[in-house]
Amino acid sequence: MKGILVFALLLLAVCVISLGTNAALPSPDGALFAIAILLSAAFTAVSLCIELGDGRVNDMRDVVKVIETGQSLRLTLAAYALGCSLAAASTVLIYRGLMGG
Repeated sequence: MKGILVFALLLLAVCVISLGTNAALPSPDGALFAIAILLSAAFTAVSLCIELGDGRVNDMRDVVKVIETGQSLRLTLAAYALGCSLAAASTVLIYRGLMGG
């Protein structure tokens, strides 16, 4: 169960990152990336709660195993959406940082 709490803290850190992304990027871009990250993080948290309730996951290893093997399509899609939205936001932030704008 300790691993699940660590995962929840990681999701909270993702929410803080999305708020930082919103502050770092200009008006429409920052809000869109923040919304995409927050929605995918919320969907991941809800999917994780459902998996915990069904008894499919009990530890962090179980979460990773379920995502890697695709046993739970809901959790797998949520985790991939979260990763893609974070990667997109990071790419835009790095690009804007390198281009000086």
